[in-house]
Amino acid sequence: MRLTKKEVSTGQYTNVEEFFVKYKNYSYLHCEWASLEQLEKDKRIHQKIKRFKTKHAQMRHIFQEDEEPFNPDYVEVDRILDVSHSVDKDNGEPVIYYLVKWCSLPYEDATWELKEDVDEGKVEEFSKIQNRQPRLKRTPRPAASSWKKLEETREYKNGNTLREYQLEGVNWLLFNWYNRQNCILADEMGLGKTIQSIALLSEVYAAGVQGPFLVIAPLSTITNWEREFSTWTHMNAIVYHGSLASRQMIQQYEMYCKDDKEHLIPGAYKFDALITTFEMVLSDCPELREISWRCVIIDEAHRLKNRNCKLLDSLKMLDLEHKVLLTGTPLQNTVEELFSLLHFLEPAQFPSETEFLRDFGDLKTEEQVQKLQAILKPMMLRRLKEDVEKNLAPKQETIIEVELTDVQKKYYRAILERNFSFLSLGANSNSNVPNLLNTMMELRKCCNHPYLINGAEEKIVAELREVYDPLAPDFHLQALIRSAGKLVLLDKLLPRLKAGGHKVLIFSQMVRCLDILEDYLINKRYLYERIDGRVPSLTQTALSSCCVPVLVAWVLTSLLPTPVLYLTLTGTPKMTCRYKSMLYCHLCI
Repeated sequence: MRLTKKEVSTGQYTNVEEFFVKYKNYSYLHCEWASLEQLEKDKRIHQKIKRFKTKHAQMRHIFQEDEEPFNPDYVEVDRILDVSHSVDKDNGEPVIYYLVKWCSLPYEDATWELKEDVDEGKVEEFSKIQNRQPRLKRTPRPAASSWKKLEETREYKNGNTLREYQLEGVNWLLFNWYNRQNCILADEMGLGKTIQSIALLSEVYAAGVQGPFLVIAPLSTITNWEREFSTWTHMNAIVYHGSLASRQMIQQYEMYCKDDKEHLIPGAYKFDALITTFEMVLSDCPELREISWRCVIIDEAHRLKNRNCKLLDSLKMLDLEHKVLLTGTPLQNTVEELFSLLHFLEPAQFPSETEFLRDFGDLKTEEQVQKLQAILKPMMLRRLKEDVEKNLAPKQETIIEVELTDVQKKYYRAILERNFSFLSLGANSNSNVPNLLNTMMELRKCCNHPYLINGAEEKIVAELREVYDPLAPDFHLQALIRSAGKLVLLDKLLPRLKAGGHKVLIFSQMVRCLDILEDYLINKRYLYERIDGRVPSLTQTALSSCCVPVLVAWVLTSLLPTPVLYLTLTGTPKMTCRYKSMLYCHLCI
């Protein structure tokens, strides 16, 4: 919103409010400044302006600087989906339109744009894909005897090359592919399991088996997978995720080749690799079951450790020729969980859980351990950073023990003593009384922040009014900080880390704890990004902004550290602060 001067008569000017408007069914390229008079064709414009002004006032209260009107990615061409030829009605000149999918926006927001408004590079990429001949003949997998070890890394797209240990990993993956052996790549996080997997698919593609390949990954990592595919290979990788309308557009424009009459050709796939999420597999998509996948890569595969989970049942309904599981967690699973992974990989080799448990049920004898290691050796590869990256500096970890505040001590004791009269003081109804059926969970909440306990916030704020000015602008912020020892320490650390140009990664296992941290960061006017299950995948490209050297970005997540988060933040020369939400208060810097 801005104020401009408009001439009403000769020499007479008046101030006019103008709004930066995005029109329905038009891309962000066509946003423009317009006055209320110009917008009054829309009958609901007054309601929309009222909502905008309310939101704008709230944002100005929190952030002093004006934000950009929209994400700059929204005017960057991601992919071109289709082309249309037309004729200009005024001069009879031919006109070319392209259907454009924009960066960070779903497929359903794709718009038709003039050729002049579209990046030439993207037009060339689209033309190459369109000119491909449909591949209807299934190429058989080469014989095991045709496998040859790669002695040195090839140069991939953009001049990228593999490290020595990554080349060894690709050789191992290729050997298993040639020998029809499904496998687990269990390298420690940060060693490039994504790159090794993509290099495997690239080598398989070069061997004549040109897909289709399937990559199943958590929602938070699919943008990283897409980026690495475009960085390392010339394969056409698409992301299959989003609303029903978006998925229908992907099926219509991205999945299948078309004949001369623009009809889809079943079995002739336009893509080489399809990246999707566990949620899409769980939603029972028939379009995924119809495809015979030549190779599947499953990221964060420890999600398959429960043999009775629905995800395993959904995966078994897919036609998968070769399976590769990726997991950065060490094998600390029970024997039952290990059997679940092995049974999914090789159901013929591990058909009976009863027999497997009989052989390895307790793993008490050395003979059992050696026998299990012999089974796992050809199927699993695990390397640690200290084994393969000798030039890495050792990790520095400082553990600071934080005392509970007086408020926390009161609630901690009341929970242990099951003092309902104290715990219900701030409750305004019976439903707002803390639940003491799970004492350990309530104690854990207390150690993180007493606001997590039902009814505690009201009581704490009421008590603070007696010793602190309730009219002070930072009254509620002080109540938030003073209530928890972790937050007191964090409040002292963050200004120093920000002054030093550090980037901070804060982990928490509780979503409500993230809400509290978010309130704190907003009130302190720190820039941050929140990454958890509530955040749409399209906004998670904000992670890339964390790599800007000057920017101090605060990232919160309720998930375990994924490679995307880890490499984005710890890949910088600055230190990373890790806020762990545990029973005892730890801050690891």
